Formats: sequence, structure tokens, C-alpha cells
Amino acid sequence: MDHPNKTINLSKTNKNLKITKRNETVLDHTFTSDRVPKSFISTVKYFFSEARQIEEFWRMASLAAYKSNCEQDSITILDTAIHSFKQLIRKMKTSTIAKPIAYFYGILNKKFEENYFEELLEMGFPAEDNAFSLNFFYKK
Repeated sequence: MDHPNKTINLSKTNKNLKITKRNETVLDHTFTSDRVPKSFISTVKYFFSEARQIEEFWRMASLAAYKSNCEQDSITILDTAIHSFKQLIRKMKTSTIAKPIAYFYGILNKKFEENYFEELLEMGFPAEDNAFSLNFFYKK
């Protein structure tokens, strides 16, 4: 084998290579999408100022609403999202949260589930433990 005896100087070779990394510029809250309501942006921007983060929070709110089958009621989605975000901020101030987006999504799911059962109760369906649906699926 024919190996060159000369060592490679990394500082010189790194300068010769083209830099292919993209410099990402961070966009502030004024660059958020039109799909995100202005009142939600004004609430979130004080804690998460990047447009991408604000849009991600709203996307989680839309997903949770879709999962709970109430994506048509935009006022309920907005109120629930703002209330859930305030709960998230309270939790972040009092303790540590590993993934704020996931915690926010969990709060949203619980809130939409509560709204669903409140609507069922208003329609006249029973909310007791011994309801027909529970007796139907589970044997005693």
C-alpha cells in the first residue's frame, strides 16, 4: 500500500470545503400565519415569541379539537386554547416541564373531554357510574 507520509492539516481542509449549512433566521410573532387567531398570538407571544412556536401551539389546539369532534366551533377552540395555555404557563412557573407542547396538548385533551361530557349532560344523558353504556361494555 502506498500511503503518503504527509499528515492532513484540518484547518486548511475545512477552509477549502464549501459550507452547506443554512443560516436560519428566527421570525418573530408578527410573521405567524393568518390561520392563527390574533387573540391567541397576543397571549402566547409574551412567553414564546417565535412564529414557528406559536403556530405549533395553535396546531396542537386544532388537533385536539379535531380529535374531540368540535373543530367547527372556533370560539370554543380559542377559549379552550387560551385557558389551557395559561395553565401551561402556571405549571412552567411552578415546576419544570420537559416538553411544553406535549403538556399543552394534554391539557387541551382534558378540557375538550370535559366540554364533551358537559354537552352530553345538557342533552339529558346520565353521567353516573352505573350508566347503561358502562353496564353494556363491562360485566359485573
